Amino acid sequence: MTDGVRTVDEFYERAEMGATDLDARMQVFLAEYRRHRAGCGERPLRVLDVGCGRRPILARHVEPSDEYCGCDIVAPEEELPCFRRVNLNDESLAKAFEGDRFDVVFCGEVVEHVFSPDALLDDIRRLLRADGLLVLSTPNLAYWVNRLLLLVGVSPLFVENSARVKLGRRFRFLGQGNDTQGHIRLFTYRAMRDLFDLQGWRLVRVHPLPVWPFPIDRLICRVSASLAPDVVYVARPG
Repeated sequence: MTDGVRTVDEFYERAEMGATDLDARMQVFLAEYRRHRAGCGERPLRVLDVGCGRRPILARHVEPSDEYCGCDIVAPEEELPCFRRVNLNDESLAKAFEGDRFDVVFCGEVVEHVFSPDALLDDIRRLLRADGLLVLSTPNLAYWVNRLLLLVGVSPLFVENSARVKLGRRFRFLGQGNDTQGHIRLFTYRAMRDLFDLQGWRLVRVHPLPVWPFPIDRLICRVSASLAPDVVYVARPG
């Protein structure tokens, strides 16, 4: 990884992890959670946040009657009533929560960081109730900007060739020389849909999302998930 960092654990211990505020992606997550909650009557729900980060922002917005559980490779800065420390590249999420079942699982910007997305989705399926909901987001490799960058020989955004710094971007404003974020697997919109099909999930909705405040990105997200920078996928066990 970076100089002096030799394990996955050490990399994420040093990395800045998670948003510091309720961003557009998290607002979509919460909207889907509330939609699902509205159809579940009065019974309390159990919510699992895979990759909650040091600052588990979603925990503050789950209904008080519901139980929020977080998991990550690093411990949160605040104490949670339910937390498991899990290295998803070395340990089983299903075993970490063995015997538990959840109604909603959040998995935001995590699947691109694991060696086996298949194993992660399989574990989530084992933990999710039959009528439960998975809300997952990941960057889109086929973002329209990336298609243009490849045409001129520039490494696409989200792709990380070195474990130390971002390379092949040519210019600093494109991220050249910036610290890496630990991306291992990247998906186009079609590839992510194919993975859900392969794993036996039923895709319910998709939400293309802008990552940066570019007006053209907001327009693109209204018309095409395959060209958007980031996509939220809402799925149920098949």
